[in-house]
Amino acid sequence: MSFNINGGAIVTNRVKLTGNTVTTIFAATQRTTILGIIATENNGGTPNLSLEVYDGTNSFYLRKAVAMVAGTAVIFNEPFELQAGYSIRATSSDGSGHVDCHVSYINPVAARGGV
Repeated sequence: MSFNINGGAIVTNRVKLTGNTVTTIFAATQRTTILGIIATENNGGTPNLSLEVYDGTNSFYLRKAVAMVAGTAVIFNEPFELQAGYSIRATSSDGSGHVDCHVSYINPVAARGGV
C-alpha cells in the first residue's frame, strides 16, 4: 500500500499509560489526519489493550482488548480523519498501565519542514 501525504508537518504525540482506566492519548482541536498509533508494553507484562475513538458520548473501537506480548508493540497503521472535538483513548488492563502510546498525525496548522 502506498499513499501521498499533503498538508502540514508530521507530528508524534507520546503518552504513557499509568493505570487501568481510560486515558486520552490524542485530542483533536480541529479535523486531523491520524497516520498511525503504536502502543508498546514496557514492563515485561502481558496486558490487554483497547484503542478507541471517542466523540464525547460514544466510543468507537479501533482495537478492543488485544492481548499484548511483553515488550512488543500493537500497531494500528490505517490512516483516518479525526473530527474536531473527538479524541483517541487507550486502556490497559494492567493496574499500573505499563504501555507507551505514540500517535502520529498531520498537524493541520503547521507548515511542512524540509528543503
